[in-house]
Amino acid sequence: MADARVLEYKDIVLRSSDLDILRGPCYLNDQIIGFYFQYLASSFDCDDILLVPPSLSFWLTHTQDLDNESVAAMDFCSKKVIIFSVNDNEDFGRGDDGSHWSLLVYDRSMNAFVHHDSMEGANNLHAVKLYEAVKPFVGRAAVASAKPKSSSFSARNNKKKKEPAANKSKPSAASTAPPAFIESSSTPQQMNGYDCGLYVIAIARIICQWHTSNPKKKAENWFPALHKHLNASVELTLKDEVMKLIEDLRISG
Repeated sequence: MADARVLEYKDIVLRSSDLDILRGPCYLNDQIIGFYFQYLASSFDCDDILLVPPSLSFWLTHTQDLDNESVAAMDFCSKKVIIFSVNDNEDFGRGDDGSHWSLLVYDRSMNAFVHHDSMEGANNLHAVKLYEAVKPFVGRAAVASAKPKSSSFSARNNKKKKEPAANKSKPSAASTAPPAFIESSSTPQQMNGYDCGLYVIAIARIICQWHTSNPKKKAENWFPALHKHLNASVELTLKDEVMKLIEDLRISG
């Protein structure tokens, strides 16, 4: 049977064509990334984290004049960490187009959106567009009154900045500011032109692990964990790992 269903997981349907992508040197599609986001959400079962499906991130990026009612169901204001995928597709009529993935992460404790791009900021403009679209809906976070100048990155400045140093000051409830945009300057870089999606799901997993394993936030942010656990070996191992996961879920289901 042509393009048969392989797995139904939550609201994601994977087909044989999706497995073909995992078998070859191919760019991951929305279905595989959406599936893995769903798997992470189920695995970590943390109400503080929201992994936004790629199709929804794309809709948020390209919908003009988003309103509170249409975004309210996502409950952004109650989340401490929100993970979005970023795609360079600019054709709203073709949701499956595009050729590069990256990750945009909102962290309430940092009061910032951090962009992780495995191809030297290639998706910066697309990440900024998504940031501008969703930042009014995440709510205001308390921030320290003496915030280091290096900790923010102008949304209109496309030059890369270093991540902020850990801020030891305690937040003041009276001091609020809109979230900053930070272009990560030390995201591990892909070694080829098609494995960007692997870095997206690998970074998302590391952030989920960091958040759930640090309930008291002894680690100020996930950057050290990213540097420790992610390198180019992801290009050699993660597709097989996802394939095995799909097979295990298919058998158990």
